[in-house]
Amino acid sequence: METMTCGCGEERIPGVLARGVVALALTGLTVMAVTACVLVGALWAITRWRDRAHTEREESFFDGFGRWEEEQAEPPLPRGGGS
Repeated sequence: METMTCGCGEERIPGVLARGVVALALTGLTVMAVTACVLVGALWAITRWRDRAHTEREESFFDGFGRWEEEQAEPPLPRGGGS
């Protein structure tokens, strides 16, 4: 049985569809990679900004413990000849 073709390029349709699907997949991967890079960059910038703002204006809760221990310590006894 003979198949009739209209000569309008029907035999090219599978190749065009395959290239279209590959192009769509690569475009999707590219968009996802760029979006991930932008999000990571924004998160890094926000974290760095928060850390810098946090360290400039606020002392740590544990900063005073070393000074308190120094103030509470007894003065050392003098060396050498006392009486």
